Amino acid sequence: MEISKAETWILRLPFVRTSRDFDDAHHELIGVTLHTAEGHTGTGFAFVTDFGGGSAVKALLDDVLVPRVCGRSVHDTKRIWHELWAITHRLGRGINSFAIAAIDIALWDLRARCNGNSLAAELGQVWDRVPAYGSGKASPLLPVAELVELSAGYVEQGFGAVKLRVGMEPAADVSRVAAVRDALGDGVRIMCDANERLDLPTALWLGRRLADFDVYWFEEPVTSDDVEAHRRLARALPMPIVAGEHLCSSREFVPFVTAGALDVLQPNACMVGGITEVLRVGELAAAHGLGFAPHFMTELHVHVAAALHNTTYLEYFPFLDEFVEEPLRTEGGAVLVPDRPGHGITFQERVWDTYRTA
Repeated sequence: MEISKAETWILRLPFVRTSRDFDDAHHELIGVTLHTAEGHTGTGFAFVTDFGGGSAVKALLDDVLVPRVCGRSVHDTKRIWHELWAITHRLGRGINSFAIAAIDIALWDLRARCNGNSLAAELGQVWDRVPAYGSGKASPLLPVAELVELSAGYVEQGFGAVKLRVGMEPAADVSRVAAVRDALGDGVRIMCDANERLDLPTALWLGRRLADFDVYWFEEPVTSDDVEAHRRLARALPMPIVAGEHLCSSREFVPFVTAGALDVLQPNACMVGGITEVLRVGELAAAHGLGFAPHFMTELHVHVAAALHNTTYLEYFPFLDEFVEEPLRTEGGAVLVPDRPGHGITFQERVWDTYRTA
């Protein structure tokens, strides 16, 4: 079964108020839809955040990558990935990984659909439900009372862990985390994510104070590619240091692993090069006894997390809920793995009319 045609597109999807850092915050999803002559389709996408740039990824797809995919077997996923990487890796890190990710995710979705499998089953599913933490309702702009209320709401849904955003005002973060800890009690795990906003001295200062509230992990405290700073934090602080969402290949994780700089690896399939590459990161984590917790895009990553025995947590971030036909279901603090064909992400018809830009 061969790929007969492909189309590319961009959706500009707004962030919900509870997760954005400023007005008009959005994601640009740069997507690929693959077709076979038999009527099967597969959809994949990457994303860029807030400030645009999706047109550059789409241009690389249109001009270089998509023409090399048409006419290929739907089962040639790994061979195609390596060929696309070979012709683009000298571009550096970023746009090429995003473009390859969109194609690779579409290929895996198409392959699973052709075989009548969910993506999780196609990848070798080992879990039917994946433990998750509540995320995406902790904007630094929220009043403390609302932050507490939304965090408590996740606990009422059955989640035993929630993630808070820190880093914009470190001094204020201490009291915000303290308020959530006081409201939730000691039985709920709290993660804190600084989104690369801190320098090393401030990260050390804030991390020591977060330890007073039994923070479960400290995420991206410093610039995402600074191996030495992460290593020093891992040595100095009592909680696990986690990162990886902004790394663009499995190779970029290796220095962090060998330096003992991270305790949990957090790749994002949409940025690291797709399903093929995110699985390598999961296997790298497993080989070194590290945790694995894919970042964002829960609807996609639930399938990857369900196929890896060393998954620590799935980030339950309901960003796509209002845009897709079938939102994910949760139960008892876990995300249930969908059993519909492929990854199961189908955008509502209104989304194409309202948010498509190209």
